[in-house]
Amino acid sequence: MNDINAPVQSLKSLIIASVFATLLAGIILISAVLPAEYGIDPTGLGKMMGLTALSVQTKATSQPLAITCPVLPQQTAEISGQDQKQAATQSTGSTEITQREQLPQWQDSVKITVPAGEGLEYKFHLAKGASLEYSWTTDGAKLYFDFHGEPKGDKTGYFKSFKESTDNQSNGTLTAPFEGPHGWYWENKTRSPVTIVLNTKGSYRILGLM
Repeated sequence: MNDINAPVQSLKSLIIASVFATLLAGIILISAVLPAEYGIDPTGLGKMMGLTALSVQTKATSQPLAITCPVLPQQTAEISGQDQKQAATQSTGSTEITQREQLPQWQDSVKITVPAGEGLEYKFHLAKGASLEYSWTTDGAKLYFDFHGEPKGDKTGYFKSFKESTDNQSNGTLTAPFEGPHGWYWENKTRSPVTIVLNTKGSYRILGLM
């Protein structure tokens, strides 16, 4: 009889142990796991034991970090682009200024008409060592010209020729070897009037047509 009843008692003990383990697991789940993991505390034991605070920390840790899009690099790029535009504009402006500085800034400009078959003179008074920079062109026709100077007060008719040719243009710079009138004699050997545009700058006094 004892041998037959022994298995029945072992099965009963196993069932009781299983039920007890299930109850214990349920108690642990309600009193510890739920408060600690999910902040659910139906019995109040989790708060008393400080388990609900663990659930708050767990949630804070599990939340993804917010990524803030940087604004400063974009703003810096825009500023850099503006700086590049300004640098380009300044560079262009500097080039234009350099080009303007390279062009002759004439002090005086005059139009002179030489009648057909005639000649005339146009003079400047220069002190000794003074400079006269000049450039003249005709409206196309070539003229005989003599660029020369006459010493001040000379009564002999002496003059010094600096350049003599037949052309429709001439340019250069003269440093006066003496004080007195300096300028051009143009002779028009054509049958039509010829207009000259004369540009000058330097240290002089205009005497004009003579």
